[in-house]
Amino acid sequence: MRIKFLSFIASFFMVSFVITSCLDDDNNIEYSPDATIHAFELDTTGLGKYKFTIDQLKSEIYNEDSLPVHADTIIDKILITKLTTASGVVTMKDQSGKDSIINIADSIDLRKPIKLKVWSTEALAGTSPDQTREYTISVRVHKHDPDSLRWNYVANISNSESIKEQKTVILGENILTYSVVDNVLKVYIAQKGNAMSWVSNSLEENPFKNSLPSSILSYNNKLYATTADNNDGNVYESTNGIKWETSGLFENEHVNLLLAPLSNKITYIKTINETKVFASTNEITSNAKTDQELQVVPDDFPIGNISYTTYTTATGLEGIMLIGEHAKQPIAGDIEAIVPWGYMGSIWVSFPPNNEKTSCPVLQTPTIMYYNNQFYIFGEKFESFYTSEAGLAWKKANKKFSFPYQDWSEADFKPSKEQPEFRGRETYSSVLDDKNDYIYILFSGGTASFEEEVEDEEDEEKSSKATKTHTYTYESEVWRGRLNQLWFDKDPLNAGK
Repeated sequence: MRIKFLSFIASFFMVSFVITSCLDDDNNIEYSPDATIHAFELDTTGLGKYKFTIDQLKSEIYNEDSLPVHADTIIDKILITKLTTASGVVTMKDQSGKDSIINIADSIDLRKPIKLKVWSTEALAGTSPDQTREYTISVRVHKHDPDSLRWNYVANISNSESIKEQKTVILGENILTYSVVDNVLKVYIAQKGNAMSWVSNSLEENPFKNSLPSSILSYNNKLYATTADNNDGNVYESTNGIKWETSGLFENEHVNLLLAPLSNKITYIKTINETKVFASTNEITSNAKTDQELQVVPDDFPIGNISYTTYTTATGLEGIMLIGEHAKQPIAGDIEAIVPWGYMGSIWVSFPPNNEKTSCPVLQTPTIMYYNNQFYIFGEKFESFYTSEAGLAWKKANKKFSFPYQDWSEADFKPSKEQPEFRGRETYSSVLDDKNDYIYILFSGGTASFEEEVEDEEDEEKSSKATKTHTYTYESEVWRGRLNQLWFDKDPLNAGK
């Protein structure tokens, strides 16, 4: 509410000035030209303490830390708890366009920026009518929940070729996806900064024939991979992902499977005298360990379809966390569970869950990633993420950290790129763009089907649930997601937008 007494107050100052001048020329009243706001605060009770910046050069007042998403339901009627000026007179335009004094005891709508005019005592007294100043007050509110994943459709890998099972890896600034199309292994390449455009390439001097590599990773600006049959124990390398040759880095080694890279080495499994052992490339070059000192691969270590993630501890140590397919799936309580394996530079150790409640249930084609200082696991069907701080105790991630899903209650609803649905999807690959904090998921086209509990329409009391199956088709799509908070941190100018 605004009180329209400005003309009265201005008249009072002018009359006071005239009377004082007539009564005593020696007792002049000095009026101040100060028309600035010295302090500003809002009543953000329930939201926390938010500091407002007063930019005197631009005549702007704003909060650097944006209010939480949906705070507009609070700031539509909010109190100004502090508004300090020299004169104490601040106005804003009323509906007729005239200046009217604001009363900070009444609530105000700050969902949109407002303009306030501060009057100096000189302006009120009429000695310097232009000694006023306008400020724009903006209350910044996050339009996206900082704790939520935001997903965007990027492109189709191919509109003309049928993408099947795939493996994806990042090499420098490029994303490379390998897939067997019509019995021919191809690689689809796109730039991370322009993943909307994918180019199909046939491999040169292809050692993989018509199968996907059994393992593939990026290290020191090269790709390294093993073949599906791997009878010769060779590792192949490529600088562009298209042309391949036998790698000299693993000379005289019979390599079974590449595991994961660190900044200074590649970890892998090799065979010595018919025994599989763990090894690394720096042990080849430095002879740091003899063959007898190498750790033997235990029977419960993953045998294929390896997914790994690397991370750095608070003390600066590099680590690997790895999952994959097992010859015999581990058990936690009464369920099959995923058991990660960790590596901190010397030996591999398993991270079995303490009990069923803290385990990650088995998933088809599981992926592990280290993201925003947490470990996450997900897999086909895309029902949810599982998260862990240290890789030992797992739980379902917060619903905000989730895959796209939709309300299927409307008749004839079908997912679209504008209203995406991931549940039920299969045959995918995934990579993490650490530099930009993007989670890339690449799908092979297909038909998805999933079940969800809904209210039983035949139950008049709505006390029971029924299971409904939803089916939809999807293409060979590329999607990427990012935690909103990481987006805000990388681009502060977009905070709250």
